[in-house]
Amino acid sequence: MTQPYFSALLPELSIRAARATVSRLGFSNAPLRAHLMDVFARGFGERGAFLGSPVFEATFGWQTSNQTIASLAGTLLDAELIAAMDEPPGGKKSEYRFAKTASPYRHQIMAWEHLLAPEAQSVVVTSGTGSGKTECFMVPIINKLVVEHRQRKSKLVGVRALFLYPLNALIQSQRERLNAWTSRFDDGVRFCLYNGLTPNKVKQEQRDRSPNEVVDREVLRASPPPILVTNPTMLEYMLVRAQDAPIIDASKGKLEWVVLDEAHTYIGSQAAELALLLRRVLHAFGVKAENVRFVARVSRILCKRRLS
Repeated sequence: MTQPYFSALLPELSIRAARATVSRLGFSNAPLRAHLMDVFARGFGERGAFLGSPVFEATFGWQTSNQTIASLAGTLLDAELIAAMDEPPGGKKSEYRFAKTASPYRHQIMAWEHLLAPEAQSVVVTSGTGSGKTECFMVPIINKLVVEHRQRKSKLVGVRALFLYPLNALIQSQRERLNAWTSRFDDGVRFCLYNGLTPNKVKQEQRDRSPNEVVDREVLRASPPPILVTNPTMLEYMLVRAQDAPIIDASKGKLEWVVLDEAHTYIGSQAAELALLLRRVLHAFGVKAENVRFVARVSRILCKRRLS
């Protein structure tokens, strides 16, 4: 019964590992990047392959709540967001569908309650692979933006949520999920994946194909979206480059969320540099730390090893 599942999973693992590695190496030469992707994408365990044969480890299940997503409408989550997650592009076959009849895990409910509380609270999300860590912070952030969009009755301009990912490959992996859950709101709740590959300008027809995603720097600077997904290097550039100043100017006093993905990878001097960078971010955006909800996403296995 499990063989078809793993047969589909293994190629995806190979592709994601290749993207992450090439992104970390930072080669800008397109032919070289293409060659490395081809080499790294070879089958598992083959001669000269980048990855060996996979090893699977059994894990215990996570505790589910006694509530469904639908039952949270009006109390914890917004009904429009619940509908958007239940009917994403692709319908019931979409891998990013969060069905309204599903029962979220208990740790997800706890995270949502903390992050949607009236007073700003921060959380560290640490759990096993496949336990829905991303949903712990993605759902409340989009929920808050959907409510604000409905109240304003216009598209949201200015960064409210800043997502920091250490690798471009991880940034790209969030595009499908964000698109699935925000497409229902057209340009009302937008997002942008901002890295070194983001083009300066694209044709209007390309912009029109995805009104919920800012796909070029020109629009990003003219009308910053409420969700900005980037990496520490690009964030550093954004704070000092004159051409990116409009992003910060339009976001003054609006930043409410800072998400650190793979937070366990920041150690030593790198962690100190990130801490100083975040202080500069708060100052530039004109907000105080006590009014910002910080979320750190941590791998449970690596966290336990490091603490021991």
